[in-house]
Amino acid sequence: MTIHLSASLPAHAPPDLDHFKAATEGTDVVYISVSGQSMQVLGTGTTPGGRSVAWVAPDVDTTRLFTEALEHRYGIGISQTIARELGLHPSPGTPLSSRTVERALDMARTSSQALEGVDFITQLNCSATTQGAGFQSTCQTLGLDPARFTPQQRQDIDTAMQARFQQAVAQGHSPVPFETAQTWLRELLQT
Repeated sequence: MTIHLSASLPAHAPPDLDHFKAATEGTDVVYISVSGQSMQVLGTGTTPGGRSVAWVAPDVDTTRLFTEALEHRYGIGISQTIARELGLHPSPGTPLSSRTVERALDMARTSSQALEGVDFITQLNCSATTQGAGFQSTCQTLGLDPARFTPQQRQDIDTAMQARFQQAVAQGHSPVPFETAQTWLRELLQT
């Protein structure tokens, strides 16, 4: 029987998704074990009879720590959806299967890319620099001539919009509805 030590961290720093991914390599399940001043992501070994074995401190919730790591990287919306789809519920002392970790990571990457694509289209539509249709229509609604904005002003508008999109993603509000993006654009154009 072999236990594979994948990573150790300071006690105040929970494992991130890279630690979970590394712990899945060559093992069937992932455990979190807290030892003294360090937190360690452990894999499992297999007995000669083919049975998976591992140890974990009974009060550590590997699944909760994993969903928190998902939320930290991908936002609350994606994290909650994946947890619901895969049935990831708090379960102290219970291992998390490597297959579930890998599936969740794949779902998170795919979801994130899809949402980024939707937001990219919305950002492009509202871009002042490229004079997107959303930018043009918002200017028209406000009675502004789009040509009045200098290239630097256009870039500043797009930078401010990008910051709002990033904030929305971090808060789990992605994809951003087009109407919300237009509201942001109106606010920026009126200042």
